[in-house]
Amino acid sequence: MKTSLLAAIAASLSVALASAPSAAQDAPSQGQPGQKEGGSGGGQQRGVQGGGREGGRGGPRGGGPGAGAANVEGAMKGMNRGLKAIKAAVGDAAKKPEALKLVSEMQRDCAAAKSMPLPAAYTKGAADDAARQKLEAEYAADMRKLMRMLVDLEDAIAADKADEAKALLARIEEQREHSHKELGVD
Repeated sequence: MKTSLLAAIAASLSVALASAPSAAQDAPSQGQPGQKEGGSGGGQQRGVQGGGREGGRGGPRGGGPGAGAANVEGAMKGMNRGLKAIKAAVGDAAKKPEALKLVSEMQRDCAAAKSMPLPAAYTKGAADDAARQKLEAEYAADMRKLMRMLVDLEDAIAADKADEAKALLARIEEQREHSHKELGVD
């Protein structure tokens, strides 16, 4: 009963969304982002979401700047890439804006991972529901700890405290190793 009701709601919502005019239909055809100068809207648009990356075909790749993670694995990979890049940038005053941006992206990925359920692959070994809930609670607690460390890292970088930032990076790596060991992540 609930399944058919949900299917009916989803179908009616999809019909309503499909028939609703989009902002692009209401906007004038000239001067839209990504449109060639003097163009009448013909041809492929560049730099517009769904129209491809700047200068190329296809949408934005996952895990890159500005792209939200679609799953926990993508968020974790984004954080690992950010961590490596921040380690190279910390202590270099010329790279401070880049380092702060990378920390923000790591915070975004951390928040995304924290808001998603722990993948079933990591809970399948749980003996029962209570053990599974304990794993999920530990995962959430570890993600909150990581977020606090990332905020502290941002503060240290913003205040030009390179030694403190490097110490926090070491703690973040220790936390990553600890969490991965608990969950059996390679």
